[in-house]
Amino acid sequence: MLRFYLLLVVLLTNFAMADELTLTPAKNFFKDSQQVWKNKMPILIMFSIPDCGFCNKVKEEIIGPMAELKEYDDKVIIRHINANSFSDINNFYNEEISHNEFSSRYAVNFFPTVMLVDQYGVVLEKVLGVANEEYYWTDLDQLIDKATAKINKQMSAKL
Repeated sequence: MLRFYLLLVVLLTNFAMADELTLTPAKNFFKDSQQVWKNKMPILIMFSIPDCGFCNKVKEEIIGPMAELKEYDDKVIIRHINANSFSDINNFYNEEISHNEFSSRYAVNFFPTVMLVDQYGVVLEKVLGVANEEYYWTDLDQLIDKATAKINKQMSAKL
């Protein structure tokens, strides 16, 4: 009987931890794009599918913790797209489409894929898969800085 209760505690603890590490699912990129205009920071979109081991690893060890750090609140907007989901979102032009259709429009067919986009949804930087687990966070941080510089350059351009 004691084993049963210990097993139950372990299972419940694992579910509670998994809930804490969920990324903010994308709902309204049109609204998010207004934040890009206001704060001059890119939107990081992580595309994943449910049974992808590397997707879960990137979510749990890199992007999830990154999303919880205050340092990144003023640096990047982080959103998640489940490429298998048919839940509706608003894209950058305020059209209602599914997560699946959104992934298709960006031709995402390899997971995890991380993109940094501007206020129009134009891809500024892109990471396919996990090339190096040890430096993934550092590399992603550098890409965020590069995408931010591109946005600042776009917005300061004179016609």
